[in-house]
Amino acid sequence: MKFAIFILTLCFSIACANAQPGCTDPQALNFDAAATQNDGSCSYLPTTYFPEQIAVLPSELLEASGLAFFDQQLWLEQDGGTGPTIFTIDTTTGAVQVSYQLPFFENKDWEDLAEDPENLYIGDFGNNFGDRTDLRIYKVNKNALQLAGTVVPQLIEFSFSDQTDFTPASNATNFDCEAFIVLGDSIHLFSKRWLDTTTHRYTLPTTPGSYTAQLRDSLPTGFLVTAADVSNEGTVLLLGYDGVTSATSMTLLWDYPGTSVFDGNERKISLGTALNMSQAEGITFSSATGGFICSEKILVLPQRLLRFDIGQWVQLPSPTLEIADELGVSISPNPFSEFLNVDFQQVGGGEGKFSLVGTDGQVLRSGKLGNGKNSLDTTGLLAGTYFIWVKNEGGITVRRVVKL
Repeated sequence: MKFAIFILTLCFSIACANAQPGCTDPQALNFDAAATQNDGSCSYLPTTYFPEQIAVLPSELLEASGLAFFDQQLWLEQDGGTGPTIFTIDTTTGAVQVSYQLPFFENKDWEDLAEDPENLYIGDFGNNFGDRTDLRIYKVNKNALQLAGTVVPQLIEFSFSDQTDFTPASNATNFDCEAFIVLGDSIHLFSKRWLDTTTHRYTLPTTPGSYTAQLRDSLPTGFLVTAADVSNEGTVLLLGYDGVTSATSMTLLWDYPGTSVFDGNERKISLGTALNMSQAEGITFSSATGGFICSEKILVLPQRLLRFDIGQWVQLPSPTLEIADELGVSISPNPFSEFLNVDFQQVGGGEGKFSLVGTDGQVLRSGKLGNGKNSLDTTGLLAGTYFIWVKNEGGITVRRVVKL
C-alpha cells in the first residue's frame, strides 16, 4: 500500500520508535492530533452516500453476482443456475460485449470475483444452507480467458476451520460466503453470517490444492456481506445488505497493519435501500478510489450497474506527520467564535493553501494564504469541531479547532 510505504519511510527519518498510538484520521470524531501511529480506534458520524446508477443491466444478467476490472474491461459473473459463463460489459450502458463459455468449470453457486496481477479467481462458495462440502475457487490466468472454451482452471478447494455441523438450514447458517479478495500471498474470505450479521475473515493459500481456511478475526458489520474488493493502494471494501430491511451498506477498511484488514480504520457508509440499489451483489475498483457495483433483480426491482467513488473519505493524508511542524503554522484563538487566525510562514517555498473541513469530511472553506497573519471569516458555521488543513510545497499541517 503506497500510503503505508510512505508512512514507514517517514517513521525511520523521525525516530518512529517513539510512536504514539491513537486515531490518526482527521475526519474521525476522536481524531488525536498527537497520535503518530494509527491504532484502529477511529469512530465516525453516520454517513450516507448514493452511488450513481449507470444502467439497468440486460435481461440475460438477472443474477449478476460478482465483478472484476482488468485490461480496461469490466467483467461480470452470475449466480448458480446460470451456467459457467463470464461476461465483459460496457461501463456506460451495461450492455454485454462478450460472453466467454467455460465448459471445464461448474457454476454451482458463483458469488464473487477476485484477482491478482496475473490471475482471476472465481468463488464457487455460495452456501445458503450451510451444508456444502465442495466449496471451491477456480483460478485461471487472465490471458487464458480469451481462449474461452479450451481453458482448464486450477482448483482451490477448502472447508472452514470452525465448521463442524453441516445440517442444512436455509438462510440460517454462519458458514455462507459470498465475498473474497487476494491480498499479500493469501486469499481472504469474508463470511455471510445469517445469524449474527458479523463477518468472519478466513485465509488460505492462492496455490491449487485442498485446504482448511483458517479463521483469523471478525468484524460486526451489521449487514450480510455479499461482495468485497481491494484497491491497488490497499483500501478494502465490504458490500452487503440487511436481510430484513434491505438497507444497503459498505464498510471501508484502510490504514491497517500488514494484511490485518480489521485492525485499521473502519467506516460504514449507508447506500440506501433496495429501491435505489436492488440487491447489491458485486463490487470492484477501477481506480484508486472509484469503481462499480452490480445488483441482481429482486421482486419488481431491476438488476443494475452503479458507479461509486470513496475519495472523499480515504484520500486525505495523515494529519500527524512530523513534517507538518516545518510549515511554521500557528492557529489562534482556539476555541474561536467569528474569526480564525492562521499565521503562515512560507517555509519550503510556494504559496500556502487552506481548507476548513467538517468532521464528515466536507470542505466548508478553502483558499490561499498570504505570508504572515491571515484572518479567516467563519461566520455562518455552526458550533462544533472542525479541522484546518494548511499546505504548500513544504508539507502539510492539520489542526483540530473548535467553534463556540
